[in-house]
Amino acid sequence: MANIDAPIRMHLAVLSMARSNVPGMLVLYPDKLAHVRSRIPSWCAGLGFAVVAVLSFMLAHSGPGAIGGLVGAGGGMAVGSAIARRQVPQKVAAGGDSVTVIPLDSITSITSRKRRRLRSSLMVVSTLDDLEFAFRANAEQWSAHLASALTARGRNVQTSPAGLAVLSPHGSRSQPPWS
Repeated sequence: MANIDAPIRMHLAVLSMARSNVPGMLVLYPDKLAHVRSRIPSWCAGLGFAVVAVLSFMLAHSGPGAIGGLVGAGGGMAVGSAIARRQVPQKVAAGGDSVTVIPLDSITSITSRKRRRLRSSLMVVSTLDDLEFAFRANAEQWSAHLASALTARGRNVQTSPAGLAVLSPHGSRSQPPWS
């Protein structure tokens, strides 16, 4: 089996593409950012809710209520996240269609965009190939880890209110998207 690097940070995130949203785990490695498709946390959340609902009907002959539903779904989500976390390193090492890999050396900027309809934010990662990857993840929680990983690879990182601008290791300045 190949040597697998330990992830720096791993968290649930949705990769938002043109017409679809792909649930999974966003993983930061010393040399890459990867998204691994996984529906296990969602399935486990539904299963947790169902277990609490069935137990409520069997024991109390009534529904679980809002708190019971939240406890069941939250517990199921936690179990599903733990299962997905254990599977991610092997899936990244194997590659395939369910894995999206962004080499850290290709990243030019990381910005945060607010989504009006859903009142959530997207972390947008731009690359040298003019590709943008939008993740439903909190950019503020990821920025410090991404900045330190990029700096460790010899990249110059500039912070601004709009996000991170990543400069080449030779100091040549690329135009940040917010200029």
